Amino acid sequence: METKQTRKNKITKPIAVWILISLFILSGFGQVNYAHGGEDHGDEQPKVTTNEKGSVARSSRIGKLEVLVKHSLLEPDVATAGSMFITDYVTNAAFDKATVSIEIENASGTTTAIPSEKAEQAGIFKLDIPALPEGSYTMRVKLTYDGAADTATFSGVSIAPAGTEAAPGMSWLRGTLLSLTGAFVLILFAGLFFFVWRSADTGEIQREAISA
Repeated sequence: METKQTRKNKITKPIAVWILISLFILSGFGQVNYAHGGEDHGDEQPKVTTNEKGSVARSSRIGKLEVLVKHSLLEPDVATAGSMFITDYVTNAAFDKATVSIEIENASGTTTAIPSEKAEQAGIFKLDIPALPEGSYTMRVKLTYDGAADTATFSGVSIAPAGTEAAPGMSWLRGTLLSLTGAFVLILFAGLFFFVWRSADTGEIQREAISA
């Protein structure tokens, strides 16, 4: 004869397995989504943000250094001035002993050099981003220092008419919304689990009352 606990286990075990599978799927989806935020060419994923004035900041840790590239939104066939800051990742002190080489590559693989000029302040370089056609590009910043070379890669650099480029900061918002959606789904699963559990208890109580 089946006991109350046996019947409950038959109901709850499949639900528990389904919840675990769902957790695994949601976790994997979140990881894939965040991985598209940039290519991992250093110790951390590159980060891209934009402010309300349209100034874009691209940062990445490479080795013991951190590179920060700032420029306004890039428009087709318009040259743009930019700045690059090189600092020690741990101390945040300006690093002034690196040789810099910057290039930007279009979707077909054609690369264009971005001229850079060392500023008077330590660790700061002035950039002259050339006029380029509309499209999606990849920017690479190569630093040579202490006898070694490191490269920071920023993918998804968009050159588009004003007002049409998606703000880089939206990727963060998109990730947050997906995380909230995942949490909501998990709450629904938890509610379903509790409902089935309570229904099993209620059904058992009713059957025991009828038997009595």
